[in-house]
Amino acid sequence: MTAVNDAGVTPTTEGHGPCLVGHIADTTAARRGAMVGHAMATVRDAELLLAESTTATPAGDTQLPPDHRDAYSQPATAIAAATDIEPAVNQRNPSALVVERDSKPSLLSGLRGTTAERLADRTDVLTVDDRGDVETLASILVPIAGGRHSQLAVEAARAVAAANDAALDLFHVVETAGTASRERGDQILATAATALGEFENVDTWLYEAASAADAIIEQSEYYDLTVMGAPTVGPLERFVFGSTSTDVQQDADSPVVVAHAHHP
Repeated sequence: MTAVNDAGVTPTTEGHGPCLVGHIADTTAARRGAMVGHAMATVRDAELLLAESTTATPAGDTQLPPDHRDAYSQPATAIAAATDIEPAVNQRNPSALVVERDSKPSLLSGLRGTTAERLADRTDVLTVDDRGDVETLASILVPIAGGRHSQLAVEAARAVAAANDAALDLFHVVETAGTASRERGDQILATAATALGEFENVDTWLYEAASAADAIIEQSEYYDLTVMGAPTVGPLERFVFGSTSTDVQQDADSPVVVAHAHHP
């Protein structure tokens, strides 16, 4: 028999380390970070650790809608941690880390990679921003392109959707016309839908457009949250040529959560 947790959700894997929410200064981003961390801890059946600066709003189940608090309650523990979250990552060995997105990376940091990219060599990392509000979360756009970052994005989106009774739209953009591109897109969507398991409030959308970034930015206006995978190119290539994920983070109308999958 497959085990389920108190939320009625099958944990994604067994034996996960804690989910750690780092220091997030902005109030809106801090609440969103706590909500994302809480949802991930629930589906992974893991302990939730909140760095002290993220507890300006009450920690734990108060981040969830009232009718979901009992089902999705996961114990939250406030921990003392430096503003630099790296020592806490080394000490706690989390399976997932939630941090605020680097807002204006310098030229040097842009070439070296963001904080999330550097920490992804130790754990899954999810970044949140301060756009919009956290009071309404009924719809989530999940642009997917395949690969490990998209896999983590699907897991995170499912966790947040389950905790908030929200609908998911899996969204893949085909930039090159042709049967082969559409068939590959259909396969990517089918794989992502399978990864959702028993989650049913989902739709898939294969979309043709000249620019994936422009299409995602345009559609994000109609959703309460966008969850997507991190760039698949390295910092230098991204600095020179840009990336879909970076463009969306900069220009999307709704809040964006970006998933950086662990790569040892």
